[in-house]
Amino acid sequence: MNKIYRIFFLFPFSFFLVSCGGDETESVSEATTDTTAPEVKPEKAPVVEEVEEEEVAVLPNPNGVYLPNGEEKNGKPVFVNGEGFFMWFNGSIWKISDKSGGGKIVSSGKESINDKWSDGGKARHFPDDEFAKDALFRLAVAYQGSTDNPNAIRLFQQFVKDFPEDKMVPEAYLSLGDLAISDVKSDEQPSYEQIQNAQANYSLVREKSREIKLITDATFNEGGLIERVAENPDGIVENYLTFDKNKDEVLQSSEYSTIGIESDKSFADFDLNEDKSIDFGELYDVASYVYYSSMVKLYSDYSEKFSDSEGARISEATEKIGFANEMLGRPSTMLNLYYKDIEKYGNDPSNVGVDAILKKYTVKYDEYDKLYGRTLDLLTKLQEPGQTISFTYRDRKGIEETITGTVEDIIGDRKKLLPFLSSQYKGMDQDIYSDVVKSRGAIFSNPSHMAKFKGYLKKYKEFKKGFPSDLSPAVAFAKLLEQAKSAGNRPLELRMRSMLDRVGSKAGGSYNPQKSDFPAASPGVLVWMAEQLLAQNSVEDAVSAMERLVNVYGDTGGEFLFDAYYLLGQAKQKERDYQSSVSHYQSALANSSWHDNANDARIRLGESLFEVGQSSKDSSLFDQAVSSFEEVRSDTDTSLEQRAQSSYMMGECKRAIRDHAGAAYYYLDTTLNFPSATKWASKSYEQAIRCYEQTGQSDQITQVEKQYVDWQRKFLK
Repeated sequence: MNKIYRIFFLFPFSFFLVSCGGDETESVSEATTDTTAPEVKPEKAPVVEEVEEEEVAVLPNPNGVYLPNGEEKNGKPVFVNGEGFFMWFNGSIWKISDKSGGGKIVSSGKESINDKWSDGGKARHFPDDEFAKDALFRLAVAYQGSTDNPNAIRLFQQFVKDFPEDKMVPEAYLSLGDLAISDVKSDEQPSYEQIQNAQANYSLVREKSREIKLITDATFNEGGLIERVAENPDGIVENYLTFDKNKDEVLQSSEYSTIGIESDKSFADFDLNEDKSIDFGELYDVASYVYYSSMVKLYSDYSEKFSDSEGARISEATEKIGFANEMLGRPSTMLNLYYKDIEKYGNDPSNVGVDAILKKYTVKYDEYDKLYGRTLDLLTKLQEPGQTISFTYRDRKGIEETITGTVEDIIGDRKKLLPFLSSQYKGMDQDIYSDVVKSRGAIFSNPSHMAKFKGYLKKYKEFKKGFPSDLSPAVAFAKLLEQAKSAGNRPLELRMRSMLDRVGSKAGGSYNPQKSDFPAASPGVLVWMAEQLLAQNSVEDAVSAMERLVNVYGDTGGEFLFDAYYLLGQAKQKERDYQSSVSHYQSALANSSWHDNANDARIRLGESLFEVGQSSKDSSLFDQAVSSFEEVRSDTDTSLEQRAQSSYMMGECKRAIRDHAGAAYYYLDTTLNFPSATKWASKSYEQAIRCYEQTGQSDQITQVEKQYVDWQRKFLK
């Protein structure tokens, strides 16, 4: 058969055949109603031996796209639709059945594919290879878009098989990589086979393509998969356990070696309890280590090969390399990588990845500076139990108290120990924190505990020694600022000024944002400028800065788009243009609902909806405002103050539509759940009393007034 018959669309239903029948060309339904049908003349074609066929009246629908499966029957290719039906030539006619060369026949057609088929079905094909190729690729894309993943995979696989040299082959491999794990749910983990399949296809994209966008997509898509696996390597651990030959649910050294794991760590490194075997939990550590290491290699190779290529996302790759190093227990390596990237690419305002790295660098340096510094400080104090120390802490009522005593006295007294740790050692190693609380006095008297804490001290001295103290943000950014000023590198200079201001350093001087600097400003710098301008009530210039961010960096701004719309919303709130502020806050949350300021944006969105509802008298807007406030109120990870404010505003929304009972409920709920948020609790008591005055419930007024007095006595001392 000519190559033009590689893909078939069978009519009449959606290009696919729906019929039944047998060896005769007429349908079963016709045959059963016409018992006097004329005798059928014998076929002139040569007799061909066939598998016995079973005719049935009703079969599953054979719809689908039929593609060649590599077999031949009677000199013609065999086609399959992926649903268990075959289209094959018996020597004289074409048949569709549930077996190749026989089985249950559902339809048949004449020798020419284009001739009429039984039950009115027809076949169609494209007239030449070029159109067939285009149709095959487009149909595969359509199936992928409609989430018919099995058919999409079949068609992409057929495309790369039939047209291996075509320019679209790398795109087909990219889709096959994505499709390999497309059916894995968000709360599930891919299997080892799915991971291997996806990685093989992503690798082929990089092998077959010279287009930086495709190479980048394949790299970051594969990197995302590797990161997902490293965080929760269920599928990999299951594969490792298939090497457990004696079925004792652990791997001995000989079994472990047969896996073929490539790692710079040995079996002994992962055998944490030194029992000469690796159990399920230790295998998790193995898999995570292997895949984070693989992540480092993937992005490092990409950066090395394409660092000078226009369009390459090098800084984003650096961020990923740094993250993987952090997960591998090498935060100092991460920070050094970030610094070099900032130094190298910081003068390019369009390199959005640098802004992300600057933010990450600042956060991570502070995190590890506290982790190493505070943990080491505590461990050092534990070696001097007689040393006198003093600390001040604030209790739940906001009352400050100073406690003085020896290290041993304070550590041994739980009532003093917990305030001591919580006030002085936030950010320290949580495992050691828990160990101190659990051990207390035994740290100074029990030999095994004493030895353990000396081990901790040695470990953290090494950590601190390897930490790049000379690269603290205040020091490093001040150094880069001077270099940028000397070289006339305005984009880098502005970046350093903004970051020095964010870390509270005065080294950036007293720079005031200028519109003339907007073209040299990266997205992060534009956000900083807009914040400064808003604080000065230069609303128009702040809006201009954010409009530039949206217009210039709209496709690459990442979470900075949240900042842009968030600040535009604040600017419009200042101008009392609440309808516009609603739109901007909604856009901010649509871009990055997980942003650090997302809950503040939700509160501001609720406030703006409230104002629009007040002016328009549209009660549905108050319901929308309540929904926005409820998201914040129910988020236990957000601040107590924000949750209390949201709860109070939910009461305000109810009061605005004269639902005084509903309003009183939210006001009192605020006083009950957030009593230490004094501003909102006080307002809530007062508003609850007003609601009961409106409804004439004097007994409730008396009760709430009494509660209010008790609350004031307790919280407003």
